[in-house]
Amino acid sequence: MKTVSTRIEQAAEFSWRIDERIREVLGQEDLTVRQKQEIAETFSVTNIYEVKNTETVAVEK
Repeated sequence: MKTVSTRIEQAAEFSWRIDERIREVLGQEDLTVRQKQEIAETFSVTNIYEVKNTETVAVEK
């Protein structure tokens, strides 16, 4: 039987791992800005876990 502290520790580890994976996915260059925004919206939980993605575009002449 798992203790409460063990379950909390496992949940924290899971949260850290899923956050890392979401960041990896959003960092892929083969996704469009729209796709990244949809992924961010899918994984966001208001006031708990919010994923925001920003893109910077430079235009040179």
